Amino acid sequence: MNFLEDLPRSVLYALAFLIPLLGAVLVTPVVARLAREHELLDHPGGHRIHGKATPYLGGIAVGGGLMLVGVAVAGANGQLLTVVGAALVLGLVGLRDDVRTVSPRWRLGFEAAAGVALWTVGVQGGLFDLTIISLPLTVLWVVAVVNAFNMIDNMDGVASAVAACSAFGIAAIAGLNGDFLVTSLALAVAGAALGFLRENFPPASIFLGDAGSMFLGFLIAALTLKLDLPVGDAVPRVLSLVLLAAVPLFDLTLVVLARTMGRRPLMAGGTDHTSHRLRRAGAPDRTVLMELIVVQAGCSVLAYTVYRGSTAAVVAIGAVIAVAWLVSLWVLLRMPEPAREETVPDRVVVTSPWTT
Repeated sequence: MNFLEDLPRSVLYALAFLIPLLGAVLVTPVVARLAREHELLDHPGGHRIHGKATPYLGGIAVGGGLMLVGVAVAGANGQLLTVVGAALVLGLVGLRDDVRTVSPRWRLGFEAAAGVALWTVGVQGGLFDLTIISLPLTVLWVVAVVNAFNMIDNMDGVASAVAACSAFGIAAIAGLNGDFLVTSLALAVAGAALGFLRENFPPASIFLGDAGSMFLGFLIAALTLKLDLPVGDAVPRVLSLVLLAAVPLFDLTLVVLARTMGRRPLMAGGTDHTSHRLRRAGAPDRTVLMELIVVQAGCSVLAYTVYRGSTAAVVAIGAVIAVAWLVSLWVLLRMPEPAREETVPDRVVVTSPWTT
């Protein structure tokens, strides 16, 4: 590792991005082929809108090169080793759920435990100044972001593309702060997500599955908390974190409201997500994907712009964003929904030799 320390940071950042990207590009087709051979497929039907049986073990392809870079850049840093280790655990929980269903309570339990692990090693990003509430807020953030990314993995390319946009925003802020480790790991997340997107772009030849969406969601949640945001007024810091995960959090809000208003179980599947509603409005899948990419990319740029802004300016910007958020929710909630589908868990449902 000594020779790496002598390289310029720009070169190290390029390696952190390119290794997971190339790893995902090379490994994804191999994983897809193995999934087909073992009948680990997501079959269409019910609320699932894809047209053919599709492999779902993309999380393995995303995680390989990314974990190598994560361990390398973390080194002896206990905080980032905890981030990488907890991400691996949640990825394995998701993989187990892909192969054999894990109950929502167990999933939430592991997500909450991962949040506690972050809090224990001080990964709070300077956001929560009140220690008495820092633990529940940290856990709530982790659970919300992980499940938000899991939920937006409902249309080809969306979760991986949005994760890349979020990761680039995190890398930009961390780089401005001179935080080499966070910048490198965020670039690794972006590289892995983009490398996988090559096969996940509509029409997808492989899906992330719960392993991939939980893995990426947790890394985004942890890295936003790990950002060395300036100590001071909380408003810019809070708004920045929300913007860095804006599209997944918006979709989570939309789905919770729609299912609460419709008196449907929150963990039930359905075509009531943002992507589904835009699709029913007439937008092709690729158009929907590009729209969500543009929105998250714009929000990431805005997060970079406001994170050190004055409170007065950020409050004004936040008010505009809140109005746009509420109006968008109102418009999408007014869209007619299709006839109620069969209630199934809101996750990738597969047929495999191990499924009971």
